[in-house]
Amino acid sequence: MPESPSAEIREGLVQLNIPFSPEQLVKVRIFLEELERWNRRYGLVARGDRAHHRIDREQLIVRHVLDSLAAWRTVRSFAQRRQIADVGSGAGFPGIPLAVFLPDSRFTLLEPSAKKVAFLRNVVILANLENVEVVETRLEEVRRRFDLVVFRAFSPLSRRLLADLRRVLEPNGAIIAYKGKRSRIMEELEAAILDPKTIDIVAVQVPFLAEERHLVIVPRASSAS
Repeated sequence: MPESPSAEIREGLVQLNIPFSPEQLVKVRIFLEELERWNRRYGLVARGDRAHHRIDREQLIVRHVLDSLAAWRTVRSFAQRRQIADVGSGAGFPGIPLAVFLPDSRFTLLEPSAKKVAFLRNVVILANLENVEVVETRLEEVRRRFDLVVFRAFSPLSRRLLADLRRVLEPNGAIIAYKGKRSRIMEELEAAILDPKTIDIVAVQVPFLAEERHLVIVPRASSAS
């Protein structure tokens, strides 16, 4: 593994085949620095030393930034991705890393927590993320529609959740959920009485992480509705 955080990010991007510029790396650095600073006080990311809200830079890069970017190629493959919503964005994952490296898409970060919204808006300003908008709201209150909806560590798959997410999708839109083990995904689908044949499950590899990761892709017009 590369010794410095910046080298780790660069190597991770190379492994994921994501083109990048020096300006994009600066945006990621600003995001990480602000997240570390805010996390010490507010505990936005709950890994590492829970008592003091500490998380080391390596965990942030691998388990959050690179994990978020593991879906980059999949998201980029959608012809219709002008408007993307990150539901329950929290500390900005996966929305901010994706927005940095998909500058031709506009991301709306949907987050109900005022504390997290303040952090996200601060990052958007400092990192000059012109393609990112932060909205303080719950999913149930959203009245707009998006081409894609992404979420990570938001909620288990369920018929009710998918119905709520489909409501904010354009007619040909899709939902992309970040998940871990395939066995756990199948348990969620079975509990929700969802037909796996209507859903695409795509294995992804997170650089420097020897853990199972998948994306669950659900089209708006799926018969699982």
